Amino acid sequence: VQEFEQRVADYHGVKYCIAMCNGTIALEIAIRALGLEGEVIVPSYTFIATAHSLNWQAITPVFADINPETHTLDPEAVRQMITPKTTGIIGVHLWGRTADVDTLQAIADEFNLKLMFDAAHAFGVTHKQQSILNFGDLSILSFHATKVFNTFEGGAIICPDKKTKQRIDYLKNFGFADEVTVTAPGINGKMNELQAAMGLLQLKDFNIILEKRKKIANRYYRNLKNINGIRVLEQKKDVTY
Repeated sequence: VQEFEQRVADYHGVKYCIAMCNGTIALEIAIRALGLEGEVIVPSYTFIATAHSLNWQAITPVFADINPETHTLDPEAVRQMITPKTTGIIGVHLWGRTADVDTLQAIADEFNLKLMFDAAHAFGVTHKQQSILNFGDLSILSFHATKVFNTFEGGAIICPDKKTKQRIDYLKNFGFADEVTVTAPGINGKMNELQAAMGLLQLKDFNIILEKRKKIANRYYRNLKNINGIRVLEQKKDVTY
């Protein structure tokens, strides 16, 4: 697991990767690590786990509209949903298509909100020539079997600083600081060694897998874009996936 965490971090050029048993637990622990409460704004179009991870912790998910050109969270819709109870924003990168990270960060800074990203669909994606996982306070990954990169089941939290990483490490392992010292209430969110071994094997061939997927996607794009009644979403120029 430790080797897997380091390899994933190195691949994306991020500081810390903390492996988890699945992406939903990663969301829940990331939410708790950031101290979110009250209301948190999420996209109206996402997998239900994004909202459930808040609701399970007595936090109200507030649904903001998406941009029809990108299908990701519309920053202006986010601005309209902010109230005195709002403590954070969770953006979702959908199908490798990135949320508007720069504008969302500006809004988060303006209103003193935490910003995290559900990057379950964004393994290996870059924005302005750096990993999309470098944006926001935290990002989470899913390694479910349906994902391009998978460990059969699993997930991770991507973290930029040592203090937050330490808190996440405690939260994912019953609050243990060592074999006997419990620092705070925690949960069992650890990835197992078999999942990590699968992930290490996947990493060896991930770029090959990605190129094959791109060829398939481009074939769909070429053959669908000129059909009346069908509109194909354009790829962002500053994003690679």
